[in-house]
Amino acid sequence: MSCAVRLVDMGITPVIFESKKECGGLARGFREDEWRWNLENFYHHVFTNDKDVLELAKKVGAKTLILHPQTNSYYHGKETPLDSPISLLKFSGISLWARLHMGMGLMLLKLLPNGMFLEKYHAVEVLPKLLGREGYKVVWEKLLKAKFGPHVNEVNLAWFWSRVAKRTKNLGYFEGGFEGLIRKTEEYIKRHGGEIRTGVMVERIEIDGDGVLVDGERFDSVVVTTPAPIAAKMVRGLTIPEIDYLWGQTLILETSRKLINGYWLNILEKDFPFLVMVEHTNMIDKKHYGGKRLVYLGNYLPEGHKQLKMNEEQLLKIYSPFIKKINTHFNKRLIKKSFLFREPFAQPVFPVNYSRMIPNSRLGSGVYLANMSMVYPFDRGTNYAVKLGNDIAELVVSDLR
Repeated sequence: MSCAVRLVDMGITPVIFESKKECGGLARGFREDEWRWNLENFYHHVFTNDKDVLELAKKVGAKTLILHPQTNSYYHGKETPLDSPISLLKFSGISLWARLHMGMGLMLLKLLPNGMFLEKYHAVEVLPKLLGREGYKVVWEKLLKAKFGPHVNEVNLAWFWSRVAKRTKNLGYFEGGFEGLIRKTEEYIKRHGGEIRTGVMVERIEIDGDGVLVDGERFDSVVVTTPAPIAAKMVRGLTIPEIDYLWGQTLILETSRKLINGYWLNILEKDFPFLVMVEHTNMIDKKHYGGKRLVYLGNYLPEGHKQLKMNEEQLLKIYSPFIKKINTHFNKRLIKKSFLFREPFAQPVFPVNYSRMIPNSRLGSGVYLANMSMVYPFDRGTNYAVKLGNDIAELVVSDLR
């Protein structure tokens, strides 16, 4: 969508093919009848230094809200703030020396203007030295293992640097939810001559003479934005990087009571069946959602994981005892509704020296590739989707002219 915005700004007429009924990818959401705003299927926010998505929002007329939510970690039965140097110094879970060691290591990473040179190292090998073994064991090892599971040993250090370097305490959100940004972007594209075709699954893309055929329809150029494994099925001869992907899964609870104190709660305990709790209505006023509270229980899961075969009731059965550990007042009667969402290819796993594996954006005459495995070393996120869309649009136009 950001590619289409940049193209219409340069006088090019784009056509978007979207297999789903609605645009937006992983930023799509839904709305219950009594809600005023949409909620994303997967928890979303932007950082205040995410200039590309913030500039897009301004261009299309989507209002950005700057918010100050609290990020906590669940450790030894307590919600503990761990989102600033001061909160780290106060964290009693590790010794004072370990806190200072971790703080110095994180500061060093944040000060690096470009951490790409770190990609030759495995994160699990360097972080115990950089952040201190005690702090790594208590905090980072648990978070990395919970997120990447069997692929934790593959992740390179440049990816970790990007997570630290880009994080800001204040967060951004859009009026009406990310759906507000999506709708404003759609309107902008159509108002400037672009076309959007939803519910259309593209099967085949072929280079043919002076153009490109999309299921037999001719275009001057085509930008493929699907995950690489899907793109490889559409474009013959495409070589994709041999990397692993994780599924994204969220179980969303609509509740009558607040479950956690902050917006974001990282889990620093062993054997929890979910990675994070995100209470959306601790950041955005519940009045936009019929007065109900909305809580995500989020996971990244490898292909074949047993949770991917479970329904809402089955997941809630295994999650409930752990939610009760966090909030002793929790019981199932507090839950008014629940919603389950899953998507494959949600999280690429970047191995060492991944920059050598990224495919060229130009796949052939008039065919281009732009997807979330190419925003490296940065993690998946709307800001990098927008930046990549802008960059690929510039490349397309320069080739056409």
